[in-house]
Amino acid sequence: MTFRALPITGFCFLVLGIAYLIENLKLPLGTAARPGAGLFPLLVGLSLLVVSLLLFIESLKKPGAQEEEPFPEGKDRQRILAVAITLTLFVILLKPLGYGVSSAGLMAAILRLLGLPNWGKIVLISLVTAALSYYLFASLLGVPLPQGIFFS
Repeated sequence: MTFRALPITGFCFLVLGIAYLIENLKLPLGTAARPGAGLFPLLVGLSLLVVSLLLFIESLKKPGAQEEEPFPEGKDRQRILAVAITLTLFVILLKPLGYGVSSAGLMAAILRLLGLPNWGKIVLISLVTAALSYYLFASLLGVPLPQGIFFS
């Protein structure tokens, strides 16, 4: 069975955009004079939703008219599924483990799945990335991030 990549990709990002917008409803939008924490994520979510919807509709219109590469097979498909599972685990574990632990784990898994063989580099890059992104969002931007069981 051959899968076409564009409809699958468009549909996945459409579902992601809808879920993103649903979660964004929990954040305050603020006012025009003083935007809240939910304004920028709302704009990102709407953009994601519009672009993915257009991609999905376009991919269904002319299934044979466009040259398209099929959905990856073999090891490439396994890698894509592994990344999707890793991202899903990140979402599930974000609140219980906290942002720092979850984001470091996500980065380590993605680096390993993408082929970086050196575990020392993986750990170093993961910890630095998690620390910098935490500092950026929590300290500089004031975004409340889950602390998890280790830091609460």
